[in-house]
Formats: sequence, C-alpha cells, structure tokens
Amino acid sequence: SPSPGSRRAMAWSRTAHRRSAVMPLIRAALRRFLSTESSGFPKLRNLPYRLRRAAVPAARTAVSDYLISTRCLPSSHADSITALAPCSLHTFLAGIPAVPSTLPSSDLPSLLRRHLSYHPLNELPFFLESIGLPPSTDSDLMFLTDHPSLLPAVAALAHFGFPWSRLGLLFPNVLLQVPPDHISARLVALEESLRPLPRAAIIAACLSFPSLIENDLCSSAPLVDDLMRAYGGLGPDLGATNDIDVFLRVCGRMQMFYNAGVKIGSIGGLVGCNQRVFLELKEERIGERLKFFKRLGLAGEEAGSFLLSNPGFLDLDFDDVVISVPEYLRRVGLADDEVDVAVKKHPYVVGRNRLENLPGVLRAMGLSHRFLEKISGGGESLRYLSPDFVLEDASYDMEVERAFSDRMVKVKVEMNAQHVDTKLEFLKSIGYGENKKTAHILPVLHSTREMLNERFDYLLERGVEYKMLCRIVSVFPKVLNQGKEMLNEKLNYMTLDLGYSLEYLDCFPALLCFDLENRVKPRYAMLRWLQSYGLFKRPLAPATVLANSEKRFISNLYNMHPAAPKLWLECFSSRIHMEYYLKNIQSQHPDNE
Repeated sequence: SPSPGSRRAMAWSRTAHRRSAVMPLIRAALRRFLSTESSGFPKLRNLPYRLRRAAVPAARTAVSDYLISTRCLPSSHADSITALAPCSLHTFLAGIPAVPSTLPSSDLPSLLRRHLSYHPLNELPFFLESIGLPPSTDSDLMFLTDHPSLLPAVAALAHFGFPWSRLGLLFPNVLLQVPPDHISARLVALEESLRPLPRAAIIAACLSFPSLIENDLCSSAPLVDDLMRAYGGLGPDLGATNDIDVFLRVCGRMQMFYNAGVKIGSIGGLVGCNQRVFLELKEERIGERLKFFKRLGLAGEEAGSFLLSNPGFLDLDFDDVVISVPEYLRRVGLADDEVDVAVKKHPYVVGRNRLENLPGVLRAMGLSHRFLEKISGGGESLRYLSPDFVLEDASYDMEVERAFSDRMVKVKVEMNAQHVDTKLEFLKSIGYGENKKTAHILPVLHSTREMLNERFDYLLERGVEYKMLCRIVSVFPKVLNQGKEMLNEKLNYMTLDLGYSLEYLDCFPALLCFDLENRVKPRYAMLRWLQSYGLFKRPLAPATVLANSEKRFISNLYNMHPAAPKLWLECFSSRIHMEYYLKNIQSQHPDNE
C-alpha cells in the first residue's frame, strides 16, 4: 500500500488536475460576465443561464416576425430594425416573466412568440436604436404606424440608398416633418444638379446637410454650388468612388468651416486647392486651428478663409513649443515701446508659456490686432508661428524664472501637485506666464480647470472685456471660485438694480467678491430706505458702501441720521454687537446724544 506521504501527493495531484480543468471555465464565465456588465445591457436574470446565449438570436427572429406579421413592415425593414438594436432586444428579454429552468431550448422561440401575442411591443426604442439614436421611450409614439409619414419616408430614403444605421441624422426633422413624395422629388432634383457625381456623394451631402431635403433646391442653391465645386475640385478619383464615408469626410470638414462662420457658397473653390485638408487632415487639427485664430481676434468667416488661403498654418505643431514673453513679441517685430507699455500694465503675462496659448497672451495685453497685422500676409509670416522660429532664440528672463520656481516649490508643498499643475495650465491658457504673480494666485483658486474655464468664459459672454477680466483675476482671483449662477446674480444686481455698467468693474473689481445676500443687498436696502425719507441725498460709490467694515458703515449711517444705526442693527445686523456699536458711535459724536 502507498505510504501516507505518497497518498497526500496523489490527492494533491488530483486536486491540482481538477483545478486546472475548472480554471479556464471560470475565466471564460468571468469574461462573459464582465463583457455583459460593460456593455450596459440589462441583465437577463429571468432566464436560465444555459438559455441566455440562444435567447438574443431567438428574440431577434421573434421580433422580426412580429413586425412583419402584426405591423405589416417589409421584411427588409424588420430585419434592419432587429439586427441593429441589441440593447432593445436585451430590454425586451429582461421584461418577460421568469422562465423555468427546465424549459428546453427548442421551446424558447414559441415562448417569445406567445409573449408578443399578449404584450404589444414598444417599437420606438427598437427603431431609434437601429438608426443610430439612443433607444429612448420618452415619447407618445409607441407604434411606428402611429405617425403616418414615418415609414414611407424611411422607405423613400432606403430606396435611394441611404444606410439604415445613419438615418438618425435625419430624425426627426426629415423623417417626421417632410412628406415622403417631397423627399423623393428633392433627391431626384439634387441628383440631377450634382450629376455626374455618384449617389454616395448625394447621400453624404444630405446626411451632413439635412436642409437639402428639408427645403426646395432653389433655397439651397449656394450650398449645392459649394458641393459641386468642392467635389469637382478634389479630382476624378473622388468622383469615381462610391464610398459614403469618403464624401462624409469632405462634408464634415466643410460643415466645420460653416459652423465657424464661413459663408455658405464661398469655399467651394478653395476646397480643390486644399485636398489634403478635406481628405486626410484630422478634424481635431482643423478645429484647433480655427479656434486658435478665432481667439486671436479673427471673425469666424475671416478665420476659415484665412486658413484655407494659408493651409500651411494647419501643418504647424504648437504642442510643447515654449515661448517667452515679452522676448517673443519683440522678435516678431512689435515695437519695443509698445511691448514695454503693455507688459507694465499687465505684468502677469511675463515669463514662459506655450505657443498654443499665444492668443490668450495677446488678448490679455490688447495686442491681438498688432500680431494679426504681422501674419495677415501669410507666406514668410508663417514662420512666426513655427517651432523653428521659436527655437532660434531660447532667451528668457532668468530672474523671472527663478522667482517662479522658488514660489512653486512652496506652493506644491502646501497643495496637491497635480491640482496645482492643472490650475497653472488654466492660467497659462488665458495669458498668464510663469512668473511670481501667477504662482501667488494658484493657492487662491479652489476649483477644477474645467470649472475655472467655464466661469471665465461665462464672464466673457456677459460682456466683460478680456483684458479687464485678466486684471480682475490677478487682483481678486476668488472671483472664479464662484459658480455661474452666483456670478449671474451679482452682475444682474450691479447692472439692473444699481445701474452700473460692466466697465465699472475695472475701477472696483471687488464688487464681484462681496456676499450678495448678507452684505450687498442689506446695505443698499438700508440706503434706499434712507433715500425714500429724504435722509440720503448724496450717492455713495459701491466702494464706499461695500468695502468699509460694518463699524465704518454704521458710522456713515449715523452721519445721515442718529436713529439709522439702531434700525440697521435691528433689521439687518447681529444683535450681539448692537450695544457695543451704539456706545462706540455715541462716544464719537457726543454732541448728538
């Protein structure tokens, strides 16, 4: 007989063998579980595990048969809807009653058909998901036939060759609002106008610009002319292809320039000169450059036309290219005295920054127009934005650099280094350089970069001048710690209730920092009450009303009327300090006791 040691070894061997055989099954099950979890589909806990794999194909067939037999949909439509709506199929399966674990797999299709016989299907989520939209159920439209023109419109588009999965780009304006006969007529007219281009070009144009189907051809003449010249200018190879994605790429880039402000009908001739821009260049790069020049001060139409006339700007790489202000501006050719005056007024721009943040630097200094004059000619002026031009001179102020570095060491010790870096990137994006002033502002900012950007942009949208806003941030950075709603209330109170323009913030930027409910409104309510009784005749500047301490404010009230401080303390202020304030005021004005 085997010894105890050998028996233990044999038992361990059998256990290891069973474990090695089971582990692949566990891993496979875990992968399936994780894939189901990450897909976002509803869990099918109502189905036995052995039926789940076969349930989706069975449901696809059952729903397709239901749409054909019960809703009288063409089989091609029904198959397209069920094949392209996996999430809706899982939702449908998750909604059926619990299936017995003993149910044979062969009985599952009949069970699903029987369920559909007694539970009408909500067809809208299936349809929306199949055309590329979220499978929403927030609609009164449950059956596709509830809207009489929907399926005929889909049929007209599908007959022309539109991909089913992309019809969502035309929902609801075209699918629900344009009569099917108008759709067919306008597609025929458009095909005739764009002859000899293939249908793929027309389909791509309509998916990118639904107005071609929504309106008559005469109202879309400038766009049709742009498309004809654009497609024709890109060479015969494009006209010979029948790939919708290629034409969609061209239309998508044209749409970017239109959205930027370029007039429809004005860029068709420029497309042919920029084949690489419309066929190869990534949309992200085009969007970045359009944004860059719009931030420099070019209007949308000017920025688009300027880029298409000088496509070399699209090839320049601004990432990680460092400039030093004001040295860079002097090398570009801006006058020394002009740069010196701007730097003296806006010292927070001094120091290193990235080339992609140049628009913020120039706007913060008010020199955008001068820089645009330098590069407006294109050609040789392109070099001002090239990395080679920047790297030719790496000079910068060592004293500024040292002061910034020393201060940043202390800031990063006191704060989370990662948060410091993101806030620094925000400040640099609006024009601040790497200098001591910037480092001192960082600890005061208490929001994320996204929130700071959002609030900064909101103040710009409200009409605050860019230069002035940068100065406000340099003096009172806490302004950006407030939400958009609070900033909106304070700006409205300043402009509507107090009657001051936004330019007044240049004189008294702290107005946006005072507590609106506990300081601003109570003090002005008190002054209005005094004014209504003729006791307050000389208007006081907001700095006098708000910047003074409560003790000083009460003293000013006493000068207007001896009873005013008591009324203020009873109505608006704390009773705890009432006797102290009144005693203090009386000691200052013994003649009025």
